[in-house]
Amino acid sequence: MSNPRRNRPSALLPVACAAALALALCAQTASGLPEDREQPLIVEADDGIYEPQRGVSVLTGSVRVDQGTLQMQAHTVTLFNAQERLARIVAEGRPNEPATLRQRVRADEPVVTARAGRIDYAVAEQRIELTGDALVRRGERELSGDVIRYDLTDGRVDARSDQPGGVRMKWQPETGRSAD
Repeated sequence: MSNPRRNRPSALLPVACAAALALALCAQTASGLPEDREQPLIVEADDGIYEPQRGVSVLTGSVRVDQGTLQMQAHTVTLFNAQERLARIVAEGRPNEPATLRQRVRADEPVVTARAGRIDYAVAEQRIELTGDALVRRGERELSGDVIRYDLTDGRVDARSDQPGGVRMKWQPETGRSAD
């Protein structure tokens, strides 16, 4: 079966141009593991537009962003550049189709996965804000709420909900037993 995205070269041209221009401006990109910073930022989408005056790229339709261990998927992704550096990545999902993020932050820790209606990744600050039915999972631990703020530098996670009992944490206890 052929991929319809691959059969539409004229539809991909604006996306390729937007991604190429965004990449040219992104001297510092999203990071988790130190080696992630050395990897190219690759963006795939159905459509895209780049506004050089504002330093903004908007990509829509089955958007995927990859850089090293960072993977984001969403319906719409907006890349904000400031002083020739990638400052923010905002990923927005659709109803029943949240934006997702996956990244290994430290080599000795489990991969962090997240989903929400909107994921706002402040690259330089290494801070992620998830809004709208948000969930962050790190190994066996998970946290959900209306809004979750996650600091990748120190691991601090803040969550809130407008509903009583709306913040939920799941933490598997360590048994101290070794596997036989």
